[in-house]
Amino acid sequence: MLAISAVALCVACGAPPTQQNTQAPPFDLPNLAGGKTSLASFQGKVVVVDFWATWCTPCIKEIPEYTTFYAKNKSRGVEMVGVVFDSGEPAEIQEFLQKTKVAYPQLLGADEVLKNYNANQGFPTTFVIGKKGQIVKKVLGSPTGKFEGLQKAVDDALASS
Repeated sequence: MLAISAVALCVACGAPPTQQNTQAPPFDLPNLAGGKTSLASFQGKVVVVDFWATWCTPCIKEIPEYTTFYAKNKSRGVEMVGVVFDSGEPAEIQEFLQKTKVAYPQLLGADEVLKNYNANQGFPTTFVIGKKGQIVKKVLGSPTGKFEGLQKAVDDALASS
């Protein structure tokens, strides 16, 4: 399992910056059910990808809002997936997810994906990916109004062809 220190998150990884309107880097990551999930499996849908960790206080505070956000948007064709970076075993992460009532799928993060998305600046980092696989929005941290901005990005991505 991947262990990331707060210091490591602040060090530039040398990857090109992930920018809006660029193609989202592909991933194929382990899920907590024992299989793998790829970005390609969401083709044609708007996808919200949240990079986070169980030791990240702002990440934990966002879980209820993300649960509400996902419930509101799932029937509209929006998928949401968490990419969790942690030093615990999958069973420990699953226990944490059950206690905090995370209602959307979780994948186990990998250094390569963190680097490819240039998401090493800190947790949480969230991406909205459009139907054609392009990055529509990147949000670093938990700023006030984050969910209003994410909702607008999702609405715009759903409206585009």
